[in-house]
Amino acid sequence: TFRLDTITVVISFRKVPAWIGFGCCLFLALQSSPALAQQGQAVVGSYRNHAYAEDALRRVHEVLAHEAAIVGTDIDGTLWYRVVIDDPEPRAMVANLRAQGFRDAWFLPSESVSTPITTERPRQATLEQQAPTTIASVVPAATALPSVPAAQPVALLPIVKEPGHQQLIEILDGIPRHHIVVPNVSEEDANVVIDGYVDEAVWRRVPDYDNMLVSIPGTGEPGEYETEFRLLATERGLYVSAVMHQPPETLVSRMSTRDDFIDRDLFGVTIDTTGEGLFGYWFYVALGDSLMDGKVLPERNYLRDWDGPWIGKSAKLDHGWSAELLLPWSMMNLPKVDGSRTVGFAVQRQVSHANQRYQWPGYPYSSARFVTALNTMEIEGVEPRQQFSIIPYASTTLDEARGEDEVRIGADISWKPSPKLEITASVLPDFGAVEADDVVLNLTAFETFFPEKRLFFLEGNELFNSTPRSNMMYSMRTITNDNFATTSRVIRRSDFFPAPISLMNTRRIGGTANQVNVPLGVTPDRGERDLPTELLGAVKLIGAAGDFRYGVFSAIEDDVEWFGTDGLNRAVDIEAEGRDFTAARLIYEHVGTSRRAIGYFGTLVSGPLYDAVVHGIDGHYTSGDGRLITDLQWISSDVDHVRGNGALLDLKVSQSPRIQHKLDLDYFDEKVDINDFGFLRRNDYAGAQYALLYNNPKSKRFEDIRGTVVLRQEYNISKGRVVDSGIYWRNSMVLPGRNTVKTALAYLPERWEDRDSRGNGSYRTHDRWWADLQVATDAGKKLAYSASIGGLQENLGGWTYQLAAGVTYRPSDRLAFDFDLRYKRRDGWIVYQGGRNFGSYHGPDWQPALKMDWFIAPSHQLRVTLQWAGVRAEEQGFWAIPVGDGDLVPAAPTLPDHDFTVSILTAQVRYRWEIAPLTDFYLVYNLGNTLANRFDSSIDDLFQDGFDDPIVESFVAKLRYRFGN
Repeated sequence: TFRLDTITVVISFRKVPAWIGFGCCLFLALQSSPALAQQGQAVVGSYRNHAYAEDALRRVHEVLAHEAAIVGTDIDGTLWYRVVIDDPEPRAMVANLRAQGFRDAWFLPSESVSTPITTERPRQATLEQQAPTTIASVVPAATALPSVPAAQPVALLPIVKEPGHQQLIEILDGIPRHHIVVPNVSEEDANVVIDGYVDEAVWRRVPDYDNMLVSIPGTGEPGEYETEFRLLATERGLYVSAVMHQPPETLVSRMSTRDDFIDRDLFGVTIDTTGEGLFGYWFYVALGDSLMDGKVLPERNYLRDWDGPWIGKSAKLDHGWSAELLLPWSMMNLPKVDGSRTVGFAVQRQVSHANQRYQWPGYPYSSARFVTALNTMEIEGVEPRQQFSIIPYASTTLDEARGEDEVRIGADISWKPSPKLEITASVLPDFGAVEADDVVLNLTAFETFFPEKRLFFLEGNELFNSTPRSNMMYSMRTITNDNFATTSRVIRRSDFFPAPISLMNTRRIGGTANQVNVPLGVTPDRGERDLPTELLGAVKLIGAAGDFRYGVFSAIEDDVEWFGTDGLNRAVDIEAEGRDFTAARLIYEHVGTSRRAIGYFGTLVSGPLYDAVVHGIDGHYTSGDGRLITDLQWISSDVDHVRGNGALLDLKVSQSPRIQHKLDLDYFDEKVDINDFGFLRRNDYAGAQYALLYNNPKSKRFEDIRGTVVLRQEYNISKGRVVDSGIYWRNSMVLPGRNTVKTALAYLPERWEDRDSRGNGSYRTHDRWWADLQVATDAGKKLAYSASIGGLQENLGGWTYQLAAGVTYRPSDRLAFDFDLRYKRRDGWIVYQGGRNFGSYHGPDWQPALKMDWFIAPSHQLRVTLQWAGVRAEEQGFWAIPVGDGDLVPAAPTLPDHDFTVSILTAQVRYRWEIAPLTDFYLVYNLGNTLANRFDSSIDDLFQDGFDDPIVESFVAKLRYRFGN
């Protein structure tokens, strides 16, 4: 019988050898001995501010009537004040402290006890005290609410002795939504230094809030760890701080490039400066100081491509971590209002080790509303000002592949003369060379969509998103019901994902030229057709008038210059005029109990061979409770005097937070063409897609089970044949240990393939099956693994099997290695061979990818990336589309040998120094190559030869520096 942490335990050993019984008793006795096992102290809490420590000491005396002391200790060069209690049984004292409301109490072993430095209180803090922060309780609707105090200047702000007051606005699906008032002080009096430490005097005069609920998985329960969240407004911007209590050993700190979501501890806010739910900005700072930002449209249409000039820092504490953010008003659209300003907001925190995301308001990720149902804050005295910024740049490029050197000087300019008007321009922009696209193997007739990465085209781009389907991330979420959690190692797949539909795809601007008249007998050199086109300039105007918002965009390309050879193998220059791009947008929005909007979108591309004009009318409706969302768009195109029409309808119904329904209807006739400026994967089709989205945040054995069942059917309008059909099931669940299993299964009925022949007829495919299984391990560990196995039946019935494996190794928070390998054993792969002919092939398909990120310092990053796709395909049979269409029939080969290889290589070494927000210096080496067919080479040779005679090899040095108010 012994006593362990105030619990008496009786153990009886029977029918065991005496030495085992004696050994167990001796071990338990040693463990229970205060002298041997419990030497140490009970720590009430650790504080950087002596006043906080004094307040905790007072509470110990009042609540427990127990002696305690303040001990100063040095932690990594920072002075901390610990409130400690010497007790014979310190672990029992820790349990007692937590039961009495001291949630940050912890046990300090004797070997970790530091020599006291000082217990004297700093003189400048003699008048500052703060009562303990407690979790604000959820206020029922019928409860009388305290009045919210008006915002006060700093000179009148008292020292806060209780959590901030809040008013309950409403309760949505059991989740409360609140209104608060944010104090407004002058920038001089605030005197906040953004360093991550919430230790400035002004923060102790600002009320704190903690209404965090678990939103991922969507349990709606209060967060386990306390979060002290504060807001402060000045004429410069909105200051945000958070002190996040958490056992230090559970913290996950990792650095990454901007907007890279990986597994780590995060803190962030979403801000709707309009206060009407039109759109919001989101900002995150990770433990380790990496930043993420973007915009979100109703209700959860996230855009992560926007970057703003704001500051965020984090700091590790003895009892968790903290963060500070400065969000300048100048970077956000701030409408002019009379009197106080109402701003929507939400607060988010990711607790990595617990696999949870906290949020206030704590809506689950599948809730019907978000942007239109944020908390609200009231701010006095914040007025928009005329804003101006200029970002000049200088770059030099040594193009080894083409034997050219180039020096460019240009600038991006932004001017906001009023809150309702903003003008941005780019003069002689240099957009390329510092970002690399993923390698994609695509031998079909369908175009691959690549996302925009250039800052100028991303700023204010939300106005030109006329439907949710113009956002690739939105389409992916509809198909997968993914909540973008980073619990396990992330595996990115795009199998059977619908491509976006957009009237404005800015990757066309400065992209590959499509209006070049190549002289007869002249052949462009390898890679010339894939080169980007230089830009002379671009300008964008965005404004608002009442309930109307409008935008105008224009860009001018430089002339095209290609290298080629004629029939006598002589070098020839191929030249053509550049294209001009113009877009205009107008939208009327009325936000009341529901949201109604109607808009116009027009684009024009003027080129040397033809002009392309597109008009679009779009309508939008969101019900007051957010359970019904409808988006509609009609499209008309006129390309070189050929006219066509199209339309699309999206309808989403949220049955409950766990069940949603999504219906998409499409109609595009055979003459509609928006791809000179926009993106449409194909025309000549009418189709429907229904998706059932489900989720279960908590079950007995698993966490966050979510998935979709999708039914899709498309017909070509010209002949009324089924060209796409399928039933898809995708499911994801988190197992104990933060491991994730994803499964996918699809049945694809027979259909007609009418595109791969490039207009030379259609053939009928067999019905097919697709299956995929993915397993990924805990991303919070230094080593995280993923693996998958799957198979797809080809159009004529053969099977292609796929294996994939990946590993992420993070030896420290500054260094990360990623390696992924995808292998396909193709069998019965149908590939176009010209005219009405196709070949069927078997052979290996290797696609390795390597990435290394090393953060020499938080603002200094070295990145190395390498991607390769290699195929060695051997012909199995030769086929042709019969006259009048039908099943493929055997045909005589048109060449002695139709075997082929593919080798596509992209590599980049990039150093980036982030000098300040939107101020960077780059040193970049780029290498890219696409080899001609060489079937005599092995897979190893194809990879090695990709480094020889590349079509892209350049060295780039680029500096851009932002000036502005």
